[in-house]
Amino acid sequence: MWLTQLLERNRQCFADRVALVDEHRSVTWSEFAERTAELARGLAGLGIARGDRVAVLSQDRIEVLECYFALARLGALFVPLNHSLAVPEVAGIVERVGAVAVLGESDLLDRHPVLPGSVRIRLAFDKPAFAALGTVAAPVELPVLPDSEPVAVLHTSATTGRAKGVTVDEGSFRAIGLGWLAVARPDDHVVMVNCCPLYHGSMVVSLTYLAAGATVVLLPGFTPQKALAAVERHRATHMWLVPQMLRFMLRAKASHSTDLSSLREVLYGAAPMPPDVYADAVARLGCGFRQVYGMTEVGGPFVTLGPDEHPAPAEVAERIPCGRVVPGMSARAVDRTGREVPRGQIGQIVVRGPGLMQGYWDDPAATREVFLDGWAQTGDLGFVDEDGRIHLVDRSKDLIIRAGQNVYPSEIERALLAHPAVRDAAVVGVPDEDYGEIPLAYVVAEDGTGERELLTHLAGNLAPYKRPRRIEFIDQVPRNPAGKIIKKLLRDGD
Repeated sequence: MWLTQLLERNRQCFADRVALVDEHRSVTWSEFAERTAELARGLAGLGIARGDRVAVLSQDRIEVLECYFALARLGALFVPLNHSLAVPEVAGIVERVGAVAVLGESDLLDRHPVLPGSVRIRLAFDKPAFAALGTVAAPVELPVLPDSEPVAVLHTSATTGRAKGVTVDEGSFRAIGLGWLAVARPDDHVVMVNCCPLYHGSMVVSLTYLAAGATVVLLPGFTPQKALAAVERHRATHMWLVPQMLRFMLRAKASHSTDLSSLREVLYGAAPMPPDVYADAVARLGCGFRQVYGMTEVGGPFVTLGPDEHPAPAEVAERIPCGRVVPGMSARAVDRTGREVPRGQIGQIVVRGPGLMQGYWDDPAATREVFLDGWAQTGDLGFVDEDGRIHLVDRSKDLIIRAGQNVYPSEIERALLAHPAVRDAAVVGVPDEDYGEIPLAYVVAEDGTGERELLTHLAGNLAPYKRPRRIEFIDQVPRNPAGKIIKKLLRDGD
């Protein structure tokens, strides 16, 4: 009952201090705890019970975290949904987890008028029914839950491109949270602007700082202007973002006129920090930097490099080390057989510890595949130096990291092949100054097929961040004798 316990303790210790802020309102720890209890009673009154799955479809706002905590108190599993997913993608996730309810913002819910038959409750945050939920509900006896109780299904993507549900328990949140806090040592006067979405493993960073009594400021979608204004308005001490967000902020005209002097630490992760962005940020912000390396399957942020360990910009050759694992977690580099390689030698980074997921939701085969002798495989290539720091040197060869979000070429290829005029397709990542990498599609198609036609087709089937910016038409996709696409030829030819 980690989430319930941290909420109750902070209510006792910091009752009148602000816990959460969004564009519409703020709530104190006392108000946060009271509303969570109301929601738990109200949702129970609607028939939501222990073990049920409840999807949440919303941009970042206070109600999202109120629902997460309320569902955890009930023993129901919250299932955050990426609000930018296309209609078929959302429906597929809801169906696979058997969600009994969908909660969220009305404009997002309206995009999905038809959902799988398991859904019997739809509630919009911005409607009177949700506001009244639990306010007149009779007290109900809520279960006492062990930390091994599943609390959430957080979705990521497997190498096949299909979203996989990562089942995590309260013990995972607690292990990562306590390990992180032991290293980062934030005080309870931290004000953190969270620029990252609350629908995947990155939300664990916010939960961790909430456990320390921090105030978390939520942004309903990132823009440089919103992020800069939030830092100034709330005198934020910390920010949590991906490097490309930092690049956009530094480029914004408002960055020169915004008072950012309150910042003590910028947390960044999900993609390597470009040396030029780091150098500019150090010069412009004058604060510390903390790298976050994590993976949803291992509980979120399990490795960090603190401000005191960051090199000076002039000393960064290619990439900044990721850092060391937090207490309680273990990581090492292994060869293909799972044998640990010597320090400094490149292998796949594998992880174990109490932060690990219970498994992929209803997918035992995929769960077995990701574990190697009890260690979770990250798919990242890197090495561990003599001081225990993890250095990443590459990712799984086909994965595209677009502004910190994983894009799988096979998913785009399948969507292209669903068009009747497409005969073959291959997708690779190409460098992009703004986003790090973007997908580029190579297509073999019938004569007369245009780029605009295919891009429109993809827009109906894929989230915006997954869509290629352009399509190149070719006569033949290069393949080896086994039929596998030789993507190196496409990358080299671009």
